This record gives sequence, structure tokens and C-alpha cells, in this order.
Amino acid sequence: LPKDEQIESVREWLLIAVTEAEKELGGGTGQLKLRYVYDRFVVRFPWLAPVVNFAWFSELVDEALVSMKNLLETNVAVKEYVNGKGETV
Repeated sequence: LPKDEQIESVREWLLIAVTEAEKELGGGTGQLKLRYVYDRFVVRFPWLAPVVNFAWFSELVDEALVSMKNLLETNVAVKEYVNGKGETV
């Protein structure tokens, strides 16, 4: 894939990963969630992890968090999934 498409793929994956982290770890656990997502990122994208510095990774996660918060506010199914009332995103 071209570089732009690869980055977009990572962004889409990060949205899923931060949503899963929110579901698993809940609110008030920001640093733990960041580590959870980073550990999953390294496994999912082992070829990319060495070239993505942590500052850029954190920025990408922050973008995904904004998207996730918007979904939680506007999508009942996602909100129920994160709160444990649903099984699919």
C-alpha cells in the first residue's frame, strides 16, 4: 500500500484499539490505556513500530480518542459496547 493508505489503515486500527482499551480498562486510566494500545500496535504492526516514534504514536492515539469520544456521544451501539451492554462495535 502507498504510505498514505498505510497511515490511514493504522488510524482506523487505532480507533478500534482505543475503543477496546476503553472497554477493558475504563475511565481514568489514560497511561495504562496508552500502553495497552502501544503493546497491541507493536504486535499488529511489527514492521512499522521501529520507525514510529512515541511522540507521533501518541498524537495518532489522541486523534483516535477524539474519534472514539465522538462515536460514544453519537452512536448508541458503540456506547453500549464500551459500557458492557453490547457485544459488537
